[in-house]
Amino acid sequence: MIKGVLFFLLVMVAIGMVGNALAPGAIGRSIKKRMGVGKPATCGRCGRYVIGSKGCDCKKG
Repeated sequence: MIKGVLFFLLVMVAIGMVGNALAPGAIGRSIKKRMGVGKPATCGRCGRYVIGSKGCDCKKG
């Protein structure tokens, strides 16, 4: 049982290392975005904060 748990943990570490090698920094970016630590997105045209994924209202008009 203990060997199985250790094997599972080692496989998970190996998968994490491969994932980090393929997309370095992606985990850090997602954690920052989820925690709200990063800079808020602002519109390059008018400077307002962009809320959601549709973009700013100034580009629609």
